[in-house]
Amino acid sequence: MPSGYGGDGDPDALYRPGRRDLLKLLGVGGAAALAGCSSGRDGGSGGQSGGATTGTESTEGTGGTGSSGDGTRSVGGDYISASSVDASSLNWISIADTTSGGYIGLTMDATWVITPDQEIFPLWADISSDDGRVYEVQLRDNLQWGAGYGQMTAEDWVYMITNVFQAEGNWSGFPNADEWFRGGEPIPVEQTGDLSFELRLPEIDPSFPFKPVLWGQNCMPKGILEKYVPDQDTEGLQQDEEVNTLAYTGNLGPYTYEEWERESQFVVTRNEDYYLRDVAANEGFEGYDDAFAAEFEQAPYFDRYVVRVIKEESARLGALRGGEVTSAGVPPNKANQFQDVESVYLNVTPQPFVSVLTYNMRANGWEPFRRKAVRQALAHAVDKQAIAESIYRGYAQVAQTMQPRWTRWYVDDRITNYGVGENYGPEVTREALAEALSDTEYSYDGDTLENGNGEQVTLTLFFDQGQNTEQTTAEFIAQEFGNNAGIDVQLKATSSFIENYASNAPPEGEEVPWSAGRFNGGPRDVSVGQEPWDMSVNLGFNTYPYTPASSKGFFEERGGINYYGYVPEADIASLYEQASQTDDEAERRELFGRAFGLINDEQPFGFVTMTSSISGYQSRVQGPIEDFASGWDSQRWYFE
Repeated sequence: MPSGYGGDGDPDALYRPGRRDLLKLLGVGGAAALAGCSSGRDGGSGGQSGGATTGTESTEGTGGTGSSGDGTRSVGGDYISASSVDASSLNWISIADTTSGGYIGLTMDATWVITPDQEIFPLWADISSDDGRVYEVQLRDNLQWGAGYGQMTAEDWVYMITNVFQAEGNWSGFPNADEWFRGGEPIPVEQTGDLSFELRLPEIDPSFPFKPVLWGQNCMPKGILEKYVPDQDTEGLQQDEEVNTLAYTGNLGPYTYEEWERESQFVVTRNEDYYLRDVAANEGFEGYDDAFAAEFEQAPYFDRYVVRVIKEESARLGALRGGEVTSAGVPPNKANQFQDVESVYLNVTPQPFVSVLTYNMRANGWEPFRRKAVRQALAHAVDKQAIAESIYRGYAQVAQTMQPRWTRWYVDDRITNYGVGENYGPEVTREALAEALSDTEYSYDGDTLENGNGEQVTLTLFFDQGQNTEQTTAEFIAQEFGNNAGIDVQLKATSSFIENYASNAPPEGEEVPWSAGRFNGGPRDVSVGQEPWDMSVNLGFNTYPYTPASSKGFFEERGGINYYGYVPEADIASLYEQASQTDDEAERRELFGRAFGLINDEQPFGFVTMTSSISGYQSRVQGPIEDFASGWDSQRWYFE
């Protein structure tokens, strides 16, 4: 899938416009709405499909036959994407990783994507409003479910929204459920026609169409959901055969599910009934000329799309260099190896995910992390500039808060630049940490931080297995903690951080509502992951440069992404809400500036870098652009 995003990259956390990057947590998946975080990536995604990115890489197959509508494109060949990790599920309602979202996104588009001009491009639906508060969603009339479920209608959407997304207790584990509430109340949703429904926001929100609520959102037939809604049968939905084979996707996406061999490959074939071909031939696209529409008349242009799981970085890059793959994500420290490879084009694009050092503030982590002063002290310990320049070879910028420096919401005079200049080094780190822990059992013996038993403090730091750049970053952070903070850091590789560490639930028998999904099952003292952990660099977080208030769930005690147990001292969420409800640009910038200043001050997690997405493509791949929204129109990519 292409490496860019159509908008905030949320196109769902964890990438793709029009699909949920991973959850709000993990960067894009089945629907853009979910995008919050990213995981399992060393460099760009290098894949392609329907405008979404999943952190995968790819390979090309044989040439093709058949000319396209404009006479310049040919249908044919296999696009084989190589991923370092496999998907976890094909149930997009509960997924929390980019790879799973990418698999699903190959077989389903979504509501709409955002173009490089920051305009809405309707896929399944369009959205409109006269006042910025009441929004109407209009579905296309040629959308057909598979497995005998008939036409997609507004009834499917309203049933799903009210009985799944807005269900009390979030029985389905939908990670983006909090986006469907305002002030603790569900957003009113009403069917207004066979193919239309209406949402009534309590306040004006002109940026609503760009937020991960409906943008990039997927849907599931009422006929499937109504089997599980009455009893809130989470397990039944997870095990449903039609859900796990994507049998219901019909003509809704560029490809049709063929097979999934776990830890090996995921295969989809060209969808002969793809709805956009009919739209292009008979209606065209408003605001675009006939030539543009003609390029969709035989989309997609690959016979098959295969995601192949290749865990070793050297094997993935070797396949790209040798022409065995069409595209592959390239880690920054390996980009120079392809500068002189004529058959490979390196695509470098900005992306919205910030690399962070998360601290486990829940009961199975190191308790001092709960203190803001401790987190501030540790922010002095790591040389961020060295990570950006040496590990990422200049393909990254130092990060200090929940926005990239290039957005209009970043206000320098509210930011403390931790980890650089006078705010980096052993003296400033130890002095601040000693002060922060002065009333506890922890103290320094020389340069070593010890606990009450006279033993050096030892913490664990997790990273994703097979992610070499991530591992190098973890090794560097461990070294910096040792040298500057006097803390021993033990590195732990894992391939299941989301499932075993980030996902959490209250202990058996505890009556704690699961209102925020499986990433925040309750108060931090009772709701923990299956395994203990202290720190992690496994997941990057979506900063949502177009709609920054969409990151609110990271900074709320019961936010849908708060798996690390952060309890804010300041009411950051209220500033986000105020900023979202004003049309005054100067006022919005002031409010967001205050919010990002408070986030920088509280250090809910350690901000490290904002990296670029680097993807290597075989030269015959036509379509990628070097823009934040690269991939928004990837249905029309083709082999030259």
